[in-house]
Amino acid sequence: SKQITTIVDKSGVHTHKIKYCRCADAPTADIQLCQMGLFPASFAQPKTAFTFQVLDDFLLDNLECGTSAMNYYNKLRRMTTSVFPHLVPDRYRELMRVARQWWQLQLLKWNGFGHESKDRKPGDLALLCPACPQPGINVTLPPEDEQEETNSESELPKPSWLYSRSLVMDGNFKVEHLYAANPMDKVSLMDGRAFMVGDGAYKAHLAQANDAVQWSECNNHCAVNQANATRHRLEATGIGGCACARHGCFVPHAMVDFQKGERQMNMDYALCEALKHNTGSIRRALTFYDINCQYHKYLRDRVSDSSFLELDQALEIVPGIGLWHVHGHQDSCYVRYASNFITGAAQIDGEIMETLWAPLNIISPSARGMGTPHRKECLDYQMNDCNFMKMIRMSGQAVKGVAESTAAFQKLNTSANAAKVIEWEEQERVAQQCRTVDSKAMDIYEVQLRRAPTRKEQELQLLEANGRCPGPARQRGAATWLAEGLSIEEVQLTLLIDLRRLGRHPTESQRLDIARRRERLQGDIDRWLAQGLRFIGDRIGDGDIEVMENELLMLDEDQIDETADEFRLFEPEKMVLPMPSILGPKRCAELGAAELIQHELALREGQANDALHNIRVHLADKAVIFRTTVRTAKSQAMSTRAWAQVHSVDRAVSINASIYSKCRTQLANLGANDELLERYRPLVKEHLKVSTAVADPNARGQRNNTLAWFWSMDVEGDSHNSDWLNEFYRVHWLRAKALKDQWEEEHLLVQHEMNWTCDFFMHKAEEWIRLGNLAKNKVGHLAYAARQCKMYQCLCQDASYHHTPATAALLSLLHSCHRRTIGLPPACIVKIHCEEVVFHLNGHWGHLVVPLQLHTNYAWLTLPPSSSTSPAALLR
Repeated sequence: SKQITTIVDKSGVHTHKIKYCRCADAPTADIQLCQMGLFPASFAQPKTAFTFQVLDDFLLDNLECGTSAMNYYNKLRRMTTSVFPHLVPDRYRELMRVARQWWQLQLLKWNGFGHESKDRKPGDLALLCPACPQPGINVTLPPEDEQEETNSESELPKPSWLYSRSLVMDGNFKVEHLYAANPMDKVSLMDGRAFMVGDGAYKAHLAQANDAVQWSECNNHCAVNQANATRHRLEATGIGGCACARHGCFVPHAMVDFQKGERQMNMDYALCEALKHNTGSIRRALTFYDINCQYHKYLRDRVSDSSFLELDQALEIVPGIGLWHVHGHQDSCYVRYASNFITGAAQIDGEIMETLWAPLNIISPSARGMGTPHRKECLDYQMNDCNFMKMIRMSGQAVKGVAESTAAFQKLNTSANAAKVIEWEEQERVAQQCRTVDSKAMDIYEVQLRRAPTRKEQELQLLEANGRCPGPARQRGAATWLAEGLSIEEVQLTLLIDLRRLGRHPTESQRLDIARRRERLQGDIDRWLAQGLRFIGDRIGDGDIEVMENELLMLDEDQIDETADEFRLFEPEKMVLPMPSILGPKRCAELGAAELIQHELALREGQANDALHNIRVHLADKAVIFRTTVRTAKSQAMSTRAWAQVHSVDRAVSINASIYSKCRTQLANLGANDELLERYRPLVKEHLKVSTAVADPNARGQRNNTLAWFWSMDVEGDSHNSDWLNEFYRVHWLRAKALKDQWEEEHLLVQHEMNWTCDFFMHKAEEWIRLGNLAKNKVGHLAYAARQCKMYQCLCQDASYHHTPATAALLSLLHSCHRRTIGLPPACIVKIHCEEVVFHLNGHWGHLVVPLQLHTNYAWLTLPPSSSTSPAALLR
């Protein structure tokens, strides 16, 4: 009756004879093994078993180190015998199968399914963020008419935006998956019960959804969204889904596979499932997505057309774009979708999901060839562990940001006209109300004046005019060719200025950078000249081009040395391009390119407008930097950083001023009329000085000070008002107020999240008390319920302790001074007994246990020298 059984343990692979109990009431062999702490590889006649310890060790290695089952079992074989590991029985496949079962049993046990028999719903085996509002779990939503009110002075305010679900959406193309060899043999143990969605409904949705390609009004992001789309050997080209935008916790049952890149039909399903999970009667959601300017536009229409998608009609969805990705969009997307201007977004950057892919990318190579169910369960377990680690480390403070942003806004607000402030506040209120209906309402955060036509607008008008009245075939594309020539001239001027700023002794890295830029510039010039043969022919001789030195306007020219001699060997930045303004009207007529004169004249006008606009913006920024950063610098380090910002702005002003000067010279060469030349006057270095009138026109001593001519130059060029300056003040005031509001929202939201986190832990503790009462007759079940209850109670106690105002104030003091020893005035110390200190700080009471050294003026709080010990750990 003895059977030879292979036992896999942390110490190696062993072979033992096992004699099972054969009594009439004895449990089966697999149950007897489990009672002995061994998990059988099969249940009928087990010949292999794994100790519980080796399974826990493998799962921990897989989570923390990304160890695959193959690598882990090979380690066990070498631990068994280092000389003949190949003779050790191969139980690799058994380990993979048993590990999947162990994962499932762990999740069932952690979520109370061993104590209570109930149906497993989608997402029931996953953890959600404890700090997000979950009605019925950690928050009770008040009636809508009471959300703006507080019942007592001690109760925190509850604005209407407070109870919002914040989600970030993203895709990951590293977690790809090959087609399975025998898909019918694969069995799913957790189909849709954790983070990955269930197969049935998801595939039915994909079969029904219409994959219509919509015309994009923003920049083209298809190159990113369609990654791996053409790789036919992949069953899944990646994964995508939703996570909590504030704390980075994956949302249960909201992760999907991509089949042909990141399509809207995939993300629609993930978003709808995310907004179903524990949202209850929440009526507002913030969604951050890389391409939300296009994705959100027809979201409701796509949902209504599908029988598998569902969104509450009363749910207000506010779209946003992460602060990193939004700069890859058109400029208008910044104020419409950046989190800086979304009420209730607080200090969300919308990019936290990018950090969540790192652990999944570690295990993605080993999961690439797994069976489909096995791969999904592996990803589920990784995401659940990620949420668990975040759950036990919830903390945060925002007091410092509130103080700094409020002080900056108050300075700006007190210097603004009171009537204008009332007008701007009304504009802000209307914009926030209308943003969900029309995102263009947020354009108030940008300059609203109708600007002079830019170079791109002029080029577009020329192309459209040529399309309406086509000219000779050889002249088609001339406007684009001339515009590219202007761009090359701008690159030449930028390179000339950077060379002058390097001086006579550049570093090796600087010389290499200049050499690379020159190589690229020469290539651009060669291509441009080759294209020009079509428009001006090949009859241009050296006598047609007059070599002209570029006149550079540099603000810091007095501090710049001559250019190093080695930079003068190859100088494409000094090459003169054969533009019509260089050839002259007479020579252009001889070459049959007289119509190019008017084309370049229009483009030069747009180039001048662009340069003047950039000069105004940079000089205004420089004035603000001097007023708010340079003058307020209290240390050498702060002063150095402030002047670094000034020098960066000076470079931009010098580049645009030099571009404008050359542009005006070429306008004269093109035969521009006196009215145009009067509008675009010569620019001298004195015009580029920053005046106090730019930052504060009402300051003392400004009666006789006047701004340069380009500050009062409006669209038509025939008036001298200060509309642009008013727009500058209005936009700066609105943006400063938005920053202040964000920090105030963050401060309030963090306090509520502290309470929600503690309520979540208490809800879990009470749930385990209830489950323990259901299993009174089962000692093991009762002990486990008590253990889980105690764990959540300790988490609640730890969270509430770190969230007390006194502890938060002390932690903020410790982190702000970046030292391990700080001094508390005697007035703060209330009681000292051994190493326990009761203190009173910032109007709040607290206590801690740390070493203290008492001196006359201060009680010095000294932290141990170990760098691995955090201040938070010492305050327990």
